[in-house]
This record gives sequence, structure tokens and C-alpha cells, in this order.
Amino acid sequence: MLAAFRCKSEVSSKYKRTSEEEKLLKQLFQDYNPSARPVLNSSDTVVVQMKFSLMQIQELNVRNQVLTTTGMLIFQWIDERLRWDRNLTMLDELVVSGSTVWTPEFAVINGADAIIGDFSQFYATIHPDGSVRWEPGGVFKTMCGIDITYYPFDEQNCNLRFGAWTYPTNKMNFTSDRESIIVESFEDNGEWNISWTEAKRHEFSFKNSPNERFSFIRFSVHLQRKSAFYIMNVILPGILTSCVLLSVFFCTPAQKVHIGVAALLSFRLFLLNVADTIPRTSDHVPLLGIYLTSTMAITTLAMVSTVFVLNLHHAGERPVPKWAKKLFFVFLARLFCMCSFCKLPPSQDSRKGSHSVRSSYASSSSDHQRDNRPSVAQSLPFVLSVPSRKKSVANFDRKLSKEGGEKTPDYSKDWKRLAEVFDRLFFFICLIAIIATTLVLFHPITTAKWTKTSS
Repeated sequence: MLAAFRCKSEVSSKYKRTSEEEKLLKQLFQDYNPSARPVLNSSDTVVVQMKFSLMQIQELNVRNQVLTTTGMLIFQWIDERLRWDRNLTMLDELVVSGSTVWTPEFAVINGADAIIGDFSQFYATIHPDGSVRWEPGGVFKTMCGIDITYYPFDEQNCNLRFGAWTYPTNKMNFTSDRESIIVESFEDNGEWNISWTEAKRHEFSFKNSPNERFSFIRFSVHLQRKSAFYIMNVILPGILTSCVLLSVFFCTPAQKVHIGVAALLSFRLFLLNVADTIPRTSDHVPLLGIYLTSTMAITTLAMVSTVFVLNLHHAGERPVPKWAKKLFFVFLARLFCMCSFCKLPPSQDSRKGSHSVRSSYASSSSDHQRDNRPSVAQSLPFVLSVPSRKKSVANFDRKLSKEGGEKTPDYSKDWKRLAEVFDRLFFFICLIAIIATTLVLFHPITTAKWTKTSS
């Protein structure tokens, strides 16, 4: 019975099937140590080619200044211990686990989360000449200095630095045969466009060992923000609110304050809705924030000017000064195409009326016995100051005018016309301010287009 069992085991071992791949793996990894560098001569340097394939931009956190990307690193090197003769086997490549072969140690030098990760679960491909290709990937969080001065028309330049952390350049040297990042598998981002990319090799050293140099590859990504969302939801509503503000200068005096307050409140509500879209940082003041603040200042200026115009509109106790008539009714009215105001308002009638009042007063004072009218000395109170005396004389003139049947001169029309000229003046001031702030806001777009066309 024991003899039969031995015979059966010999037959099963005789007909056991072993593939060529298994035989080759057993031959290559029989005495292989993945911790040793893949060179037969220990003084040689392992040259590792590095490439980076960008697949997705997940987020660019402005406040924390962190760029989150999804990508894949492509490493290629020669392992002198993993070579085989093609004449002995038909296999052109072997796929093995990354933990069974030597893989280059690398770190995310400017990483914001983890500097060194575990990528042993990614497989490697081996070729007969000993070349190994390893493609680890994942989500990388890197630090990125952000300048939001021209937000939302800003452009950012972020770097991803992958390099050696333990091996100096005489042991392992990272190089790159590409001058840009691989973006063939990149998925479009809803907020950012990639303008250009760059891959460049650099070296660095630690302060405690300045003689040891470590190599790394800097992958630069130049991003340009898509501004269509901000134009439609932030900038255009701000411009329309400013246009509503300009309508205050064409309203009747009774409606000016109501419409001005409504425009001010609507703009305030608009600012509350837009506040979450503006990056919150104190390093750089965004251009959009300056635009909104300027628009708020223009709105405040419009309200103050409205109050001033209303005060002019209701003035009428004293005549408009001659210099104001000449400046506003002649020069500014002609400049603002207010042709009906270009002529000076007639003032001779009022002067004649005043002269007739004083003449009637003189005749009445000479015929005091007959008319029983008080004289100037008896009617004027005893005063010590010149201003109060002038005021008493003016009041006495108005009293005599009423008694003599003469009407008091009406200056309200002149003041109303002056208020209309001021209204037009403030309208053009606010219009120029709104146009200037809008042009400054859109200046980066015109500059970028001019640069592209010139280049």
C-alpha cells in the first residue's frame, strides 16, 4: 500500500504544470533583495526617469493655499539584476507587485498633508533588458502661493515637487526627459483652465548636511480662472445696480430720497450675497473687492449729493449769487447741453420792485402826517450790531411792501434751476466714476488678450 502511494505521488509530480512566467519569476527572484539598489556595482548611481500625468484638479483652496490634484507618477530605471535572455523564453515583460522589486524612494517635498506615502500596492512592469516601469498614483495635496489681486481674472502658478528624501544624487538621481506635464488624461475643471505646464529638475540640500545634494523634479501648472460665472452673477448685477443708482438724478425731488435709499439697500443685500464668493485673505486685496467698495462709495456720494440738491431746490429766501449764475447757468449748462439754461435769468424786475418799495417808503415817510404811517426811526428797533440792523431793515422792507401792495421777489425758480444743473453735474461725476471702476476691473482681460495677440 505504501508503494502504491509513492507511485501515485511520483506520477502527479511528473505531470505537474509550471508556466514559463513562473519559472522566470523563480529564476529572477531566487536571491533578490528589494531593499538593495538595482546596481551590481555599489558605487554606481541609479538614474531614475520621472514623469507626471495630471488627471484632475480637485480644488484650489485660496484661504489655506493648498492645491489638491489627482495624478500619476511614471518612473523608469534599469535593474541590472532583473535581466533575462529572450532566446530562452518568449516572454517580453513581467508584471510583479511593487513590494517585490526595488522602487525609488520619493517624497512630496512641498506636500501639505503627507510627505511620504505608501505606494507598494502598485504593480511594476519588467522588460528583458532590465528596464522597470512603475506608475504609482493618488491624490496629492501641495502648498501653492496664491495671488488674488486680479480676482476673478487671476492666474495662479502652482508647483508639485517630487524628489529623493534619503538617497543623495550619488546614490539615486532623478531626471526627466520631458519639459512639460502629461495632460492627455486630464479632465476639465469647472473653475480652472490649464494655460501651460513645465517640468524641470532641481537639487536641494539640508542645513545639517549642506554637502549632500538631493534631486527633485518640479512640475509647474499655470492655471487661469474661468470668469464667466463671476461676470454673470457678480459683476453684471453690480453694474446694473449702479445704473439704477444713476436714475436718482432724473427723478422728481419727492422721489429722489426714496429711490436712493432703495438703491442703497439693494446694493447692500447684493454685497451680502457676494461676500461668500470673494476669497477671504489679507495677503492680497482682490480687484473685485476694490470694485464693490468703490461702487459702495459712489452710492454714498450719490446719496449725499441728492440731499444737497434737495436743499438747493427748496431754497429761495435770497437771490443766487452772480458768480454762481455765470458759472452754472452759462458755462456748465452749455457743457451739459442744457440749452434752456444758457441765458441768465432776468433780475431787473426784482430790482425795480425793490426800488419802488423803497420809493414808496420815502414818499410815505415824507407824508407821515397824512397817511399816519410810522417813520423809519420809530419802526426800527434800537439795535447795537450791524447784522441784526440789516435783518431789521429787510423785515421792515417786506412789511412796507405788503402794505404798499408790492410783492416780495421770488428767487425759488433760480434756485430750482441751479439744483437741476447740480443734478446733471453729479450725474456725470457718478457716471464717470462707474465707468472708470468698471474699466479698471476689466483691465486684466484686455491686457491678457493683448499679450496673447502680440505673442
